[in-house]
Amino acid sequence: MKEKTVVGFDFGTTNSLVSVVVDDRVHDLLDDDGLPVPSVVKYEGVRKVVGKDAKDALDASGLGVHGSFVKSPKTYLGDETITVEGVELSPVDITFDVIDHVRQRALLSARNDGLLADITAAVATIPVDMDGLRRRALREAYARAGIGIVQFVHEPFAALYGHFRPRIGTDFVHRFDRKNILVVDWGGGTLDLTLCRMEDGRVVQLQNAGTAELGGDVFDDALRNWVLTHGTEGTVDINPDRRRQLRHKCEELKIHLSEEDPATLYIRNFYPETGTALSKQMTRGELESIAKPLIDRAMDHIVALLDAAHVSDSQVALCLVTGGMSRMPAIAARLREFFGPHRVEISQNSATLVAQGAAWIAYDRQQLELAKDLEVRLARGGYQRILRAGTKVPVEGEALASELLGLYCADPRDGHAKFQICAPTRPGSHVQRSDPRDDIDGFSLDVDTKARPLIERLRLLTALDPDGIVEVSAQSDLFKFRVTKALHDLQFGISLGSATATTNRTDDPGPPVTQEPPEAGSLVIRSNLADTRDDSYVPGELLYTYKPTYFSRALNPPQIQVDERLYYQPCAICHRRSNDPECRCGSR
Repeated sequence: MKEKTVVGFDFGTTNSLVSVVVDDRVHDLLDDDGLPVPSVVKYEGVRKVVGKDAKDALDASGLGVHGSFVKSPKTYLGDETITVEGVELSPVDITFDVIDHVRQRALLSARNDGLLADITAAVATIPVDMDGLRRRALREAYARAGIGIVQFVHEPFAALYGHFRPRIGTDFVHRFDRKNILVVDWGGGTLDLTLCRMEDGRVVQLQNAGTAELGGDVFDDALRNWVLTHGTEGTVDINPDRRRQLRHKCEELKIHLSEEDPATLYIRNFYPETGTALSKQMTRGELESIAKPLIDRAMDHIVALLDAAHVSDSQVALCLVTGGMSRMPAIAARLREFFGPHRVEISQNSATLVAQGAAWIAYDRQQLELAKDLEVRLARGGYQRILRAGTKVPVEGEALASELLGLYCADPRDGHAKFQICAPTRPGSHVQRSDPRDDIDGFSLDVDTKARPLIERLRLLTALDPDGIVEVSAQSDLFKFRVTKALHDLQFGISLGSATATTNRTDDPGPPVTQEPPEAGSLVIRSNLADTRDDSYVPGELLYTYKPTYFSRALNPPQIQVDERLYYQPCAICHRRSNDPECRCGSR
């Protein structure tokens, strides 16, 4: 039986593309014009127009009379519904419409070249800030189109893989070994950043950041607002359909100004009352003046990312820039000013690089792994690992990678056990207690306020799912309360090229845990190890279940075990929990 081909699928905010590697060569499955498919849907009753035809319709006069448009449907994933022409639609359904259309266009291109007969599995790319709810919705949309997701990969991470993979074994790759590489993926919907490091044939993420507030669409909005202020007839009221049409034309104007100077925006019959056109000539300097505040904010994000990773700009060996916005000269100039001209590379195939990287990952059958340990902070500055660096992200259908940890609450007086999840700044498992940590998220669990310190036991279950989401769940052994937190701001690593490359996994026991007295409100690790067969190491309530005579007063059992047995033993008369104020059986 022939093994199915897994493609790389870049479902983008602005454009979408499928790429596939056949016989060690990457192929982009483009539309008839040799371009990616626009992520646009137009609804005309029960009829759907998707892709290029829908985008072309944005130029038409009478816009919106016969239907409504949904542009960038990925941004709505996670919402329950959106209203389109007075009808509530599911963002998953809209996303499916685009994905299925892209799939059909890709198959048409693939069959013409004899590359593949069907698309049933994909490595799918996602923005770095896409949370678990949105990833599950995206997976469902792919499933409706008959495509199974092998794994999700961050878009800038895929771009870096696609940039280096065709050059594997060359001096170009060796030149960046043990060097830091910043990927700036600046598309229409998001600005995604990832700082990576090349180490012994592996690419490892050090720090990620992403925002939807600085994508190309935001530049288009700013340009449209400028045109409405400086290029229209006084205070003429512009209806929503014309504003949408103007925004689309501003996007085209922005693209033209990247290649020519000046450029003209023209919309026929823009003013319905007079039938006159809107014509506005703009220079590249005017566009750069409008874009400067947004570019300044983007540079602030880059500086913050480097600061969080404890890396200076001089320690970045390469800044790889991709995405549609990389073609704007002002952006390239600003990055070269910051990093130096020789360390900034603007991708020549920025529109296709993300999909190509995903296709190479699929072809190499690579599986993402956690780049860093996940830890929980303990009392007095200690840390305990809850998930090991090198843990592979399971594919769909595989068992979740999980770890169970036992803890105590050192100070339950306020009724809360505080959990702070963190990760070392440095990747890999060889981490020292003195290494800096990045806080990922935190939560609290209700505990018994009347319990003595270090009596009530807590369980912390950590699981990594196929969507690349870590779910951390804490529960009290007494109250059975459970609190769950989903973590998506994680870093991953992957081998570059061969799927049989060795990993950096080790079997070391993890960071040492401090033995100092716990501070108020902190957690401490509960050790369950003993060097001799000594009953005094066994928790009191557990020991009582198989050796009740141990607690005879004549034998003088340790008080801590007596307290444990009584704390977890319900009242023999009313069966309420210990310390329950409603239990007055003893006073009677």
